[in-house]
Amino acid sequence: MQWPTAAWAGGSCPGPRVTLERLSAQVWRVPGQRGEATKANRGAISNLLVVRRGRETWLLGSGPTPAFGRALQCRLRAATGWRITDVIAPWARPELVLGATAFAGARLWSHADVAAAMRERCPGCVARMKPRLAGAARDLGPHPVRIAQHLLQGEQGVLGPFRWWRLQRSDATVVTVFRLVDQPLWAAHGLLWADAAPDLRDAELGPMALSYAKLAELALADGAAARWLPEQGKVMESDAPARHARYLQQLESDVMAALHEGRAETEPPPPPAAHTLPLGDGLRHSLNWQRAWHRLEQRAFDEAPAMPAR
Repeated sequence: MQWPTAAWAGGSCPGPRVTLERLSAQVWRVPGQRGEATKANRGAISNLLVVRRGRETWLLGSGPTPAFGRALQCRLRAATGWRITDVIAPWARPELVLGATAFAGARLWSHADVAAAMRERCPGCVARMKPRLAGAARDLGPHPVRIAQHLLQGEQGVLGPFRWWRLQRSDATVVTVFRLVDQPLWAAHGLLWADAAPDLRDAELGPMALSYAKLAELALADGAAARWLPEQGKVMESDAPARHARYLQQLESDVMAALHEGRAETEPPPPPAAHTLPLGDGLRHSLNWQRAWHRLEQRAFDEAPAMPAR
């Protein structure tokens, strides 16, 4: 299945700059920029998805700040005439959820576990976002955190134009994955990245591997027609979960080999194989190497046989 795209950047709306990319007549992507949140990109580093269904307009993710959310609503109305009626928070990532206060008249949805994580983490997230945004931190405004009042429960269900599933990055971090009801377009925030290696901050290798296996299982019926909206980067082909799973397997294998060989953690990690994921600037892969090293080294210590008592 081909996914035609057309970009629209708008002109008369106040900043931050927002680009809309039409995927189909009723579906638009709001592209996130590469890398980490900075003053230059104003925190807009996560992909968002806009879906029209009847008289409702659904926004999956809300952007990094209320200022971004206001700019997005302005540009969307100029391009389509639509007004956001429903906003979904897929997981507790500030760059993905702190724009929700801009949509005061919209219903806000999230899984109950995502809402609990936001309630616990968002005050600290805002404090960490401000120095990263530097002069653009004013985009956050005085009260940027809005917790969903409509909560999803359980492991899966249907919400508006989406089917959804509850998956995990770690035992403590829940993400929700969405598929459009009427077409094989999936959104896997917090699990898939197209521009570089996945971001494994606050993630654990085991739960991530299980989530990739579950993604592949869920999309099996879609076959080659499946397409994936990642956290960052362009829409990915049907093999995206398998490629991420291979990356994770290779990362674990390479770290275990280095540990057995007695290599130093500070030595550069081997690059991922060409059949897995792009390396990007390599920074995220290097950070993943360090995180995997610490976890696997600790696991090796924990599993080592106890020394016999004398």
